[in-house]
Amino acid sequence: MISTNGGAFARLVAGGAAAATALAGFTIGLAAPAHAAVNISGSLVDATGNYVQGQVYVYTADGTPVAYDYTNNGTFDFALEDGAYKLEFNGFDHADEWYRDKADEATADVITVAGAGQVLAPWTVESLPYVTGAITAPSGRPVSGGSVEVYDAATGNQVGEEYTDPKGGFRLTSSLPSVKLRFSGYDPRTGDQLASEFYMDKGTLAAADAVAPTSAGANVGTVVLAPGGSIAGRVTSEAGAPVYRAQACSNLGGCDWTDANGYYLIEGVDTGEHVVSFNDPIGDYAGELYNNVPLTDQAAATRVAVAPGQAVVNIDAALAAAPVVAPVGVDLSGTVRDELGNMGVGYEVLVYDAPADARTREVVARTYSNRSGAYHFTELDRLAGKTQFKVLVDGGDGPREEGDFARRDTWSGNKVGYETASVITAAPQVLDFTLPVAGGISGAVTTEAGGPAESGYAAFTDADNNLVGSEATEADGTYDNRALWAGDYTVMFGAYLHVPEWWKDALPEGATKVTVKPGQVVTGISGVLTKEVKAIERPEVVGNAWVGKTLSLDAGRWNTQARSKISYEWLVGNTVVATGPTLKLTKKNLGDKVTGRVTNDAGFAQGQAITKATFKVGYQPKVKAKVTKKSAAITLKVKPLKAKKVKATVTVFEIVGTKKNGDDKLKKLGKGKIKKGTGKVTFKKALGKGKHKLVFTVKGKGKVGSGDIEKKIKLKR
Repeated sequence: MISTNGGAFARLVAGGAAAATALAGFTIGLAAPAHAAVNISGSLVDATGNYVQGQVYVYTADGTPVAYDYTNNGTFDFALEDGAYKLEFNGFDHADEWYRDKADEATADVITVAGAGQVLAPWTVESLPYVTGAITAPSGRPVSGGSVEVYDAATGNQVGEEYTDPKGGFRLTSSLPSVKLRFSGYDPRTGDQLASEFYMDKGTLAAADAVAPTSAGANVGTVVLAPGGSIAGRVTSEAGAPVYRAQACSNLGGCDWTDANGYYLIEGVDTGEHVVSFNDPIGDYAGELYNNVPLTDQAAATRVAVAPGQAVVNIDAALAAAPVVAPVGVDLSGTVRDELGNMGVGYEVLVYDAPADARTREVVARTYSNRSGAYHFTELDRLAGKTQFKVLVDGGDGPREEGDFARRDTWSGNKVGYETASVITAAPQVLDFTLPVAGGISGAVTTEAGGPAESGYAAFTDADNNLVGSEATEADGTYDNRALWAGDYTVMFGAYLHVPEWWKDALPEGATKVTVKPGQVVTGISGVLTKEVKAIERPEVVGNAWVGKTLSLDAGRWNTQARSKISYEWLVGNTVVATGPTLKLTKKNLGDKVTGRVTNDAGFAQGQAITKATFKVGYQPKVKAKVTKKSAAITLKVKPLKAKKVKATVTVFEIVGTKKNGDDKLKKLGKGKIKKGTGKVTFKKALGKGKHKLVFTVKGKGKVGSGDIEKKIKLKR
């Protein structure tokens, strides 16, 4: 809101020590009552029946404050002892008043508490004059946290500011007869500055339409902010040659460097009149303001008017050459290049001292490489107490131009850090630098439903498993990152309310590496995301379905699970018989086939997967086997069953190795039947002499349990 209410706290402060003591009661709570308190409750609404926010204060008949409540949802509750009380309301967007509809404490209604709780009649309070509306981006998405500046329409003075809620809406109160409003904010998807504007679609305060706040609310509707404006042009010498790495800046915010052809583009600029300046940090040209005005004369500069979302072009400058001063007594000079052989134009070169404690180092001199890549220092021998130095060429934070690649910071000796950099002295010498050049990865992040993913991005992890960068997608779903140093990377794709994945369509451990080389872009590294949470590897029941044994439930492998909540259920048929990751089998389970169901709750969606059913639950079989080269004579004992009731089929396997996933690799030797507890399995191929690991797979009948039983045997001949 624009105005500040005094209310109860203002009167308490004015009341001196006694009031201050009463105020402390609000903070630390009431003393325990002599008699049981009862509940007094009520609600606050406006004229249209909407709940009202604010604070309700309770006073005794003599004006002593005893309690307060914040009516966040329009209701209030107080535990009060018997007595007479008065209530005061202090609102945010509503007029202050006393219960009920009274202007002051003297005329306020008295509420009598006499041993019984009560619900007060709804208390209607009057809305202050206000203005409502909403702000959206061109896409129609609400602008949360957008600014609404409020100006007195009569004087032009700013009198307040409100911010939009998550739905882009705003409500501002004002007692002024009319106000003017200025709207601004950021695109909720890209984060780019949107063009500010005055109501309605006006570029200046003078031209803005006035709005009259009313008690019913003056609704200005939905304000659609255009993309930020831009200022573009070309910087040349007076002879018309393009000036590379000059800087164009607006006094209202935003700068850009000129490219090799002298062009610049300042994007996302605010609505209004800009003073544009042109400077050459390299020092070959004298700076000026638009249009051919000295930097010292802001008043004379030609203003560049930018309407909401307008692209202003041809804001050009022809810079005069700066006086050439020949260097005298050069201590240090050299040339800056990159590893592709390009001259390093306009790179900042910084000289640090070299103290015993590297943490106290500081910059003692700086310059820029010129348009031939050369730099020099002349003052190093005149720095009192400084005799040793380390030099840095600042490669910048990323690519310097659209479509270019990042260059890496490089220290003296072409090292990558201060600690390993070569030390130099103030003697005349040449020190050249070669800057490493980044490579890039590009592609797109789309969805199974088609089209770009909302808030899509690609994230890059290096060979040491460090996250080294990420790139948000453009409106069409594409991304392009050109700041990755040569090496191998894995790429993860993500988006709002979608399951992340790694290239190519893989889980992290199966991601395909992308090799990046200097000055090259690896294209086509794309992902198609799904909202479906699903098991990549099916959950599995671990253990044998034998009475008295405990089964466990392996959750399997999901396309997302790092931050998920995994829950487990055990089923017989379609009936849930237990929950949790384990299940103890009892006699009650005899004959049941058990399955496990795993639920993966990822927050934005959840998925379920069911295991294969176990064999029928039975009693545990014990295998005794007399193994020769060609067969196995088997005795099967099953407590508490008698031998005549023990029937089963037994398949014998030999373990001959290990699979890639860690499971045993099995070779089938033969299969036979067990009757009355005994049977024989004849092998298809004779076993050789020596040690063998055999697996007896029992498939029981009746109450005989099924499962795998492993045994080691040794054949002597």
